Amino acid sequence: MDVEGPRAGIGCAPMIRVISNAGNVGRDMTETDSMESGSHAADQSLTFQIAARLDNLAMIRTVVGAAATFEDIDIDTVADLKLATDEACTRLIRASVSEATLTVRLDFHSDRLGIVASAQCLPGDVFPIDSFSWHVLRSLVDHIEVFERDRSADETGRTVGVTMSTGRRTAAAVHVAHG
Repeated sequence: MDVEGPRAGIGCAPMIRVISNAGNVGRDMTETDSMESGSHAADQSLTFQIAARLDNLAMIRTVVGAAATFEDIDIDTVADLKLATDEACTRLIRASVSEATLTVRLDFHSDRLGIVASAQCLPGDVFPIDSFSWHVLRSLVDHIEVFERDRSADETGRTVGVTMSTGRRTAAAVHVAHG
């Protein structure tokens, strides 16, 4: 289902599509249950799609931050995940084809949190490994890899994405570790 802002139809509010199989995550949003997220059935995931535009980055950061906080992830890890997602999505948006949709999936596992972001992109290196951006991404998450899939006959560009994950450090565990 689509969730639209108060000025939908005027072109000012972003439209976001939310798909969840995550028990409680996103239950206050309009969503459909789906196993299409790529996660195992026992895992929780939240997938959302939004127009690949820079002015939608604040919405993306907010959703990632809220979902991670809801999962009791410590505040420093939440901040790192928001920054990493912002950086990765910025790279994808800048390289995307016109009218592209950005897809972001959050996978909540018992030992880690994974984020997958992808979009249809123009030719070129979206995530050059010798860039400052790549260095920032590597410093914010425990694991990162880039993937690319050729376009299908009805698509423009190619699908480029990034998979990031970080160990699950909960607020309670951080409190105990730091006294």
